[in-house]
Amino acid sequence: MPRASWSGMLKLSLVSCPISLSPAASESERIRLNMINPKTGNRISMQPTDAETGEPVERSELVRGYEVDKGRYIILTDEELRNLAVEGNRVLELTSFVDKDSVDPLFIGDPYFVYPDKRGEEAYRVIAQALENKGRVALGRIVLSTREHPVMLEPFEGGLLMTTLRAADEVRAAEFDFKGKTDKEMVELAESIIDRFEGTWEASKFHDRYQDALRALIEAKEKRLPAPKAGPAPDTSNVIDLMGALRKSLTQVGGARGAPSKPDAAKKRPAKKAKTDQRQRAMLLPVSGGKKPPAEEKSAKPSRRRKAG
Repeated sequence: MPRASWSGMLKLSLVSCPISLSPAASESERIRLNMINPKTGNRISMQPTDAETGEPVERSELVRGYEVDKGRYIILTDEELRNLAVEGNRVLELTSFVDKDSVDPLFIGDPYFVYPDKRGEEAYRVIAQALENKGRVALGRIVLSTREHPVMLEPFEGGLLMTTLRAADEVRAAEFDFKGKTDKEMVELAESIIDRFEGTWEASKFHDRYQDALRALIEAKEKRLPAPKAGPAPDTSNVIDLMGALRKSLTQVGGARGAPSKPDAAKKRPAKKAKTDQRQRAMLLPVSGGKKPPAEEKSAKPSRRRKAG
Protein backbone atom coordinates (compact mmCIF):
# COMPACT_ATOMS: atom_id res chain seq x y z
CA MET A 1 0.00 0.00 0.00
CA PRO A 2 1.36 3.50 -0.84
CA ARG A 3 2.56 5.78 1.93
CA ALA A 4 -0.42 7.42 3.63
CA SER A 5 -0.74 11.21 3.76
CA TRP A 6 -3.72 11.00 6.16
CA SER A 7 -5.29 8.28 8.26
CA GLY A 8 -8.55 8.18 10.17
CA MET A 9 -12.08 6.79 10.00
CA LEU A 10 -14.63 6.64 7.20
CA LYS A 11 -18.08 7.06 8.71
CA LEU A 12 -21.50 6.34 7.19
CA SER A 13 -24.21 6.86 9.80
CA LEU A 14 -23.36 4.29 12.52
CA VAL A 15 -21.00 2.32 10.25
CA SER A 16 -17.30 3.21 10.32
CA CYS A 17 -14.00 1.72 9.19
CA PRO A 18 -10.33 2.78 9.41
CA ILE A 19 -8.91 4.21 6.19
CA SER A 20 -5.89 6.05 4.84
CA LEU A 21 -5.48 8.54 1.99
CA SER A 22 -2.79 8.66 -0.67
CA PRO A 23 -2.61 11.44 -3.30
CA ALA A 24 -3.76 10.19 -6.70
CA ALA A 25 -1.75 12.86 -8.54
CA SER A 26 1.89 13.90 -8.17
CA GLU A 27 4.23 16.58 -9.49
CA SER A 28 7.40 14.85 -8.27
CA GLU A 29 8.65 14.39 -11.85
CA ARG A 30 8.27 18.09 -12.66
CA ILE A 31 11.57 19.90 -13.21
CA ARG A 32 12.17 22.61 -10.61
CA LEU A 33 14.83 25.26 -11.15
CA ASN A 34 16.96 26.83 -8.40
CA MET A 35 18.34 30.35 -8.15
CA ILE A 36 22.13 30.28 -8.65
CA ASN A 37 24.88 32.86 -8.06
CA PRO A 38 26.49 33.05 -11.56
CA LYS A 39 29.83 34.21 -10.09
CA THR A 40 30.30 31.16 -7.85
CA GLY A 41 27.86 28.61 -9.26
CA ASN A 42 26.42 28.15 -5.78
CA ARG A 43 22.76 27.97 -4.88
CA ILE A 44 21.24 31.08 -3.29
CA SER A 45 19.93 30.78 0.26
CA MET A 46 16.73 32.76 0.70
CA GLN A 47 17.34 34.39 4.06
CA PRO A 48 14.21 35.95 5.60
CA THR A 49 14.69 39.59 6.53
CA ASP A 50 12.67 42.18 8.42
CA ALA A 51 10.77 44.24 5.84
CA GLU A 52 11.35 47.49 7.76
CA THR A 53 14.84 47.17 9.28
CA GLY A 54 16.38 44.87 6.65
CA GLU A 55 17.90 42.75 9.42
CA PRO A 56 18.13 38.96 8.74
CA VAL A 57 15.89 36.73 10.88
CA GLU A 58 16.36 33.05 11.68
CA ARG A 59 13.53 30.86 10.42
CA SER A 60 13.23 29.19 13.84
CA GLU A 61 12.31 32.58 15.34
CA LEU A 62 9.42 33.29 12.94
CA VAL A 63 5.79 33.25 14.09
CA ARG A 64 2.52 33.50 12.19
CA GLY A 65 0.29 36.56 12.20
CA TYR A 66 -2.85 37.98 10.60
CA GLU A 67 -2.89 41.59 9.35
CA VAL A 68 -5.94 43.37 10.80
CA ASP A 69 -4.80 46.88 9.77
CA LYS A 70 -1.93 48.02 7.61
CA GLY A 71 1.19 47.12 9.54
CA ARG A 72 -0.72 45.76 12.58
CA TYR A 73 -0.84 42.00 13.09
CA ILE A 74 -2.49 39.55 15.47
CA ILE A 75 0.22 37.02 16.42
CA LEU A 76 -0.78 33.34 16.65
CA THR A 77 1.51 30.82 18.32
CA ASP A 78 2.02 27.23 17.13
CA GLU A 79 0.40 25.95 20.32
CA GLU A 80 -2.69 28.10 19.78
CA LEU A 81 -3.03 26.79 16.25
CA ARG A 82 -2.60 23.18 17.38
CA ASN A 83 -5.30 23.61 20.01
CA LEU A 84 -7.93 24.77 17.55
CA ALA A 85 -10.79 22.33 18.12
CA VAL A 86 -12.19 21.15 14.80
CA GLU A 87 -14.77 18.47 15.44
CA GLY A 88 -13.95 15.13 13.85
CA ASN A 89 -10.51 16.11 12.53
CA ARG A 90 -9.72 12.42 12.01
CA VAL A 91 -13.08 11.41 10.55
CA LEU A 92 -14.24 11.42 6.94
CA GLU A 93 -17.98 11.62 7.51
CA LEU A 94 -20.42 11.08 4.63
CA THR A 95 -23.40 13.40 4.94
CA SER A 96 -25.40 13.13 1.69
CA PHE A 97 -25.53 11.32 -1.65
CA VAL A 98 -26.05 12.94 -5.07
CA ASP A 99 -25.68 12.36 -8.81
CA LYS A 100 -22.12 13.14 -9.87
CA ASP A 101 -23.38 15.29 -12.76
CA SER A 102 -24.93 17.64 -10.21
CA VAL A 103 -21.48 18.54 -8.81
CA ASP A 104 -20.27 21.72 -10.53
CA PRO A 105 -16.83 21.01 -12.10
CA LEU A 106 -15.63 24.44 -10.90
CA PHE A 107 -15.65 23.07 -7.36
CA ILE A 108 -13.62 19.89 -8.03
CA GLY A 109 -10.11 19.90 -6.52
CA ASP A 110 -7.43 17.28 -5.81
CA PRO A 111 -7.96 13.48 -5.99
CA TYR A 112 -6.95 10.95 -3.32
CA PHE A 113 -7.10 7.16 -3.30
CA VAL A 114 -8.93 5.89 -0.21
CA TYR A 115 -7.43 2.63 1.11
CA PRO A 116 -9.01 0.48 3.82
CA ASP A 117 -7.26 -0.89 6.85
CA LYS A 118 -7.48 -4.68 6.98
CA ARG A 119 -9.64 -4.41 10.10
CA GLY A 120 -12.33 -2.48 8.22
CA GLU A 121 -12.10 -3.94 4.73
CA GLU A 122 -15.56 -5.54 4.81
CA ALA A 123 -17.34 -2.31 5.79
CA TYR A 124 -15.27 -0.38 3.21
CA ARG A 125 -16.23 -2.75 0.39
CA VAL A 126 -19.89 -2.69 1.41
CA ILE A 127 -19.94 1.13 1.19
CA ALA A 128 -18.10 1.11 -2.17
CA GLN A 129 -20.45 -1.50 -3.66
CA ALA A 130 -23.55 0.31 -2.38
CA LEU A 131 -22.40 3.55 -4.06
CA GLU A 132 -21.68 1.64 -7.27
CA ASN A 133 -25.11 -0.01 -7.26
CA LYS A 134 -26.97 3.23 -6.58
CA GLY A 135 -24.98 5.23 -9.13
CA ARG A 136 -24.32 7.96 -6.57
CA VAL A 137 -21.38 9.86 -5.11
CA ALA A 138 -21.11 10.75 -1.43
CA LEU A 139 -20.52 14.25 -0.10
CA GLY A 140 -18.79 14.82 3.21
CA ARG A 141 -16.05 16.78 4.96
CA ILE A 142 -12.51 16.17 6.15
CA VAL A 143 -9.72 18.13 7.85
CA LEU A 144 -6.49 18.23 5.80
CA SER A 145 -3.48 20.47 6.47
CA THR A 146 -5.19 22.39 9.30
CA ARG A 147 -8.29 23.29 7.29
CA GLU A 148 -11.61 21.60 6.64
CA HIS A 149 -12.52 20.60 3.08
CA PRO A 150 -15.82 19.52 1.61
CA VAL A 151 -15.16 16.28 -0.32
CA MET A 152 -16.74 13.93 -2.83
CA LEU A 153 -16.34 10.16 -2.52
CA GLU A 154 -17.03 7.86 -5.47
CA PRO A 155 -16.47 4.23 -6.53
CA PHE A 156 -13.25 3.75 -8.49
CA GLU A 157 -11.85 0.48 -9.87
CA GLY A 158 -13.38 -1.55 -7.07
CA GLY A 159 -12.29 0.88 -4.37
CA LEU A 160 -13.01 4.49 -3.48
CA LEU A 161 -11.68 7.81 -4.77
CA MET A 162 -11.98 10.99 -2.73
CA THR A 163 -11.83 14.43 -4.35
CA THR A 164 -11.54 17.64 -2.38
CA LEU A 165 -14.11 20.29 -3.24
CA ARG A 166 -13.68 24.05 -3.12
CA ALA A 167 -15.79 26.07 -0.73
CA ALA A 168 -18.41 28.43 -2.13
CA ASP A 169 -16.32 31.53 -1.36
CA GLU A 170 -13.37 30.11 -3.35
CA VAL A 171 -15.23 30.00 -6.68
CA ARG A 172 -15.85 33.10 -8.76
CA ALA A 173 -19.02 33.74 -10.75
CA ALA A 174 -18.75 33.72 -14.54
CA GLU A 175 -19.23 37.10 -16.25
CA PHE A 176 -19.96 36.18 -19.88
CA ASP A 177 -21.97 38.85 -21.69
CA PHE A 178 -22.75 37.96 -25.29
CA LYS A 179 -25.04 39.86 -27.65
CA GLY A 180 -26.79 38.52 -30.74
CA LYS A 181 -26.95 35.03 -32.24
CA THR A 182 -24.17 32.92 -33.74
CA ASP A 183 -24.10 32.24 -37.48
CA LYS A 184 -25.73 28.86 -38.15
CA GLU A 185 -23.45 27.97 -41.09
CA MET A 186 -20.33 28.81 -39.11
CA VAL A 187 -21.49 26.62 -36.24
CA GLU A 188 -22.13 23.73 -38.67
CA LEU A 189 -18.60 24.11 -40.09
CA ALA A 190 -17.16 24.08 -36.57
CA GLU A 191 -19.21 20.95 -35.81
CA SER A 192 -17.72 19.28 -38.90
CA ILE A 193 -14.20 20.08 -37.69
CA ILE A 194 -15.08 18.59 -34.29
CA ASP A 195 -16.37 15.43 -36.03
CA ARG A 196 -13.09 15.09 -37.96
CA PHE A 197 -11.09 15.22 -34.71
CA GLU A 198 -13.31 12.77 -32.87
CA GLY A 199 -11.24 10.40 -30.74
CA THR A 200 -10.97 8.63 -27.41
CA TRP A 201 -9.35 9.65 -24.14
CA GLU A 202 -5.79 8.33 -23.82
CA ALA A 203 -3.83 9.77 -20.89
CA SER A 204 -0.49 8.99 -22.56
CA LYS A 205 -1.25 11.53 -25.32
CA PHE A 206 -1.33 14.41 -22.86
CA HIS A 207 1.93 15.63 -21.37
CA ASP A 208 3.65 18.91 -20.59
CA ARG A 209 5.50 19.86 -23.78
CA TYR A 210 7.28 22.72 -22.01
CA GLN A 211 8.68 20.27 -19.45
CA ASP A 212 9.77 17.98 -22.31
CA ALA A 213 11.60 20.86 -24.01
CA LEU A 214 13.15 21.97 -20.71
CA ARG A 215 14.40 18.44 -20.00
CA ALA A 216 15.89 18.19 -23.52
CA LEU A 217 17.64 21.54 -23.06
CA ILE A 218 19.15 20.45 -19.72
CA GLU A 219 20.35 17.14 -21.18
CA ALA A 220 21.92 18.90 -24.18
CA LYS A 221 23.76 21.42 -22.00
CA GLU A 222 24.98 18.65 -19.69
CA LYS A 223 26.48 16.86 -22.71
CA ARG A 224 27.84 20.16 -24.10
CA LEU A 225 25.67 19.88 -27.18
CA PRO A 226 23.89 22.70 -29.03
CA ALA A 227 20.52 23.62 -27.60
CA PRO A 228 17.64 21.88 -29.39
CA LYS A 229 15.90 24.07 -31.94
CA ALA A 230 12.45 25.22 -30.97
CA GLY A 231 9.56 24.32 -33.23
CA PRO A 232 7.65 26.95 -35.19
CA ALA A 233 5.56 29.25 -33.06
CA PRO A 234 1.82 28.76 -33.49
CA ASP A 235 -0.06 31.39 -35.45
CA THR A 236 -1.84 33.52 -32.88
CA SER A 237 -2.91 36.32 -35.21
CA ASN A 238 -6.48 37.51 -34.93
CA VAL A 239 -8.93 35.83 -37.32
CA ILE A 240 -10.39 38.45 -39.66
CA ASP A 241 -12.40 36.19 -41.97
CA LEU A 242 -13.94 33.62 -39.60
CA MET A 243 -15.96 31.86 -42.32
CA GLY A 244 -12.87 31.53 -44.52
CA ALA A 245 -10.78 30.24 -41.59
CA LEU A 246 -13.40 27.61 -40.75
CA ARG A 247 -13.60 26.39 -44.36
CA LYS A 248 -9.81 26.28 -44.67
CA SER A 249 -9.54 24.43 -41.36
CA LEU A 250 -12.03 21.81 -42.56
CA THR A 251 -9.98 21.26 -45.74
CA GLN A 252 -6.66 21.00 -43.85
CA VAL A 253 -8.08 18.63 -41.26
CA GLY A 254 -9.37 16.32 -44.00
CA GLY A 255 -5.91 16.17 -45.61
CA ALA A 256 -4.11 15.70 -42.31
CA ARG A 257 -6.31 12.85 -41.20
CA GLY A 258 -5.67 10.81 -44.35
CA ALA A 259 -8.79 8.76 -45.04
CA PRO A 260 -11.88 10.93 -45.59
CA SER A 261 -14.53 11.04 -42.92
CA LYS A 262 -18.10 9.92 -43.52
CA PRO A 263 -19.30 13.34 -44.78
CA ASP A 264 -16.55 13.34 -47.47
CA ALA A 265 -17.36 9.80 -48.50
CA ALA A 266 -21.00 10.75 -48.91
CA LYS A 267 -19.99 13.64 -51.18
CA LYS A 268 -17.90 11.37 -53.40
CA ARG A 269 -20.63 8.75 -54.00
CA PRO A 270 -22.76 10.95 -56.33
CA ALA A 271 -19.59 11.90 -58.27
CA LYS A 272 -18.92 8.20 -58.87
CA LYS A 273 -22.46 7.71 -60.26
CA ALA A 274 -22.00 10.75 -62.51
CA LYS A 275 -19.67 8.67 -64.73
CA THR A 276 -22.53 6.26 -65.35
CA ASP A 277 -24.78 9.17 -66.29
CA GLN A 278 -22.22 10.34 -68.86
CA ARG A 279 -22.64 7.08 -70.78
CA GLN A 280 -26.37 7.76 -71.06
CA ARG A 281 -26.01 11.26 -72.50
CA ALA A 282 -27.24 10.10 -75.92
CA MET A 283 -30.58 9.22 -74.37
CA LEU A 284 -31.10 12.78 -73.16
CA LEU A 285 -31.88 14.31 -76.57
CA PRO A 286 -33.20 17.88 -76.73
CA VAL A 287 -36.97 18.15 -77.13
CA SER A 288 -38.10 19.86 -80.33
CA GLY A 289 -38.32 23.59 -79.75
CA GLY A 290 -36.99 23.24 -76.22
CA LYS A 291 -33.67 23.66 -74.47
CA LYS A 292 -31.14 21.18 -73.31
CA PRO A 293 -31.89 19.99 -69.80
CA PRO A 294 -29.77 21.83 -67.22
CA ALA A 295 -26.84 19.90 -65.76
CA GLU A 296 -28.54 19.60 -62.40
CA GLU A 297 -31.63 18.01 -64.00
CA LYS A 298 -29.52 15.36 -65.74
CA SER A 299 -27.83 14.40 -62.47
CA ALA A 300 -31.15 14.47 -60.61
CA LYS A 301 -32.79 11.79 -62.78
CA PRO A 302 -30.24 9.06 -62.09
CA SER A 303 -30.37 10.09 -58.43
CA ARG A 304 -34.13 9.36 -58.31
CA ARG A 305 -33.59 5.99 -60.01
CA ARG A 306 -31.02 5.04 -57.35
CA LYS A 307 -33.44 5.84 -54.55
CA ALA A 308 -36.18 3.84 -56.20
CA GLY A 309 -33.89 0.85 -56.60
